[in-house]
Amino acid sequence: MSGDGISVIIPAYDVDGFIDDALASVVVEEGPIREIIAIDDGSTDGTAARLLAAARREPRLRLLASDRRGPGGARNAGLRAATQPIIAFIDGDDIWPPGKIRRQLQRLAAADRPDVVSGLVQQFRRRAPGYPAPADALGTAAPHVNLGACLFRREVFDRTGLFDEQLAQCEDVDLMFRIREAGLKLAIMREVTLFYRIRPGSLTQAGIDEHSALAALRRTIARRRRGGNGRELPPFSSLLDP
Repeated sequence: MSGDGISVIIPAYDVDGFIDDALASVVVEEGPIREIIAIDDGSTDGTAARLLAAARREPRLRLLASDRRGPGGARNAGLRAATQPIIAFIDGDDIWPPGKIRRQLQRLAAADRPDVVSGLVQQFRRRAPGYPAPADALGTAAPHVNLGACLFRREVFDRTGLFDEQLAQCEDVDLMFRIREAGLKLAIMREVTLFYRIRPGSLTQAGIDEHSALAALRRTIARRRRGGNGRELPPFSSLLDP
């Protein structure tokens, strides 16, 4: 792996009505996206057919299948298949804002050399006609632990390991804990880098799994105690760029 090539990883489960929007927002991005890896995680709707049709149009799109391993397992399958030194994620029902990749690559290459670059997340419900962009905005854009808002150097996963597949949810929170525990540099840009769709049937709309959330919290506390540092980590929002 060399240069600044990007592997985009898209876990997809029952996103028949949304995956085309997500893919459209990726393929139009300016920047060195060398491969787009979509993992159909055992969908029961038309997601697989949508992905097959998209792969005929887009030569960078590679299709994988997993048997309902959940978001962490699907992302791990994508990471194992990825060949590029920079990793991006987007869920199959979300949208990237135009210019995300170009601007985040610039921030990744800045003098302070962050290992992860994130940004603000804007929630929405409906896509506007034409170019995939939201027709509405819910609340105020804010920093959240959402992988689709980030760019990662591949070395991050060499240091932290892959996603914890035992967590039904909050595997992204667990990863961010491990990134910060490892002393890796995380920068949060003060601009929207992900449009996050609110829709019926999504994991978020079904509610956060308290067991997974508590498990992620307990794991970070236990790891820090074993390492001799039981102090609470500063809030995620404290990592915002000036």
